[in-house]
Amino acid sequence: MNKGVETWSLYPLFSELTRLETELWDALDSSLRKEHGLPMSRFEPMAVVDRLGACRVFDVASALAISIGGTSKLIDRIEEAGYCRRRNNPVDRRSSLIELTADGRILLERARKTVEAELDLRLNPVLSQQNTDDLVELVGQLRNASRSAAAAERPS
Repeated sequence: MNKGVETWSLYPLFSELTRLETELWDALDSSLRKEHGLPMSRFEPMAVVDRLGACRVFDVASALAISIGGTSKLIDRIEEAGYCRRRNNPVDRRSSLIELTADGRILLERARKTVEAELDLRLNPVLSQQNTDDLVELVGQLRNASRSAAAAERPS
């Protein structure tokens, strides 16, 4: 019980962000599967590899904020489909570097158009370019604050 002290709950914001992410993920996943046979769970790591260039599983996992083990399994599946390849890391023999294949780059380019069209349909009616830029900045700040809080909680 609050005893007259006014508090402000962030849970409604958390709930709305979570539902929005789920709705957008499901819509994008459905469109990508239907048009390209590519689930969103493979699109995301492919987009990271494309953005970073030759990179390690660790780099993809960090960019997506998911586990290294889960990322390694995703990369295995993308590689089995012929959309990326691993090569020896010349700097660190314990790891390999991931890069998209020509087929992977072509698929990703097509899939990006689908993602952009779906996001345009769902978000553009509400967001101006300035709103979008501001929201990207604000969500980035929230993620940074969340990561800082998580790091502070970890034992030294």
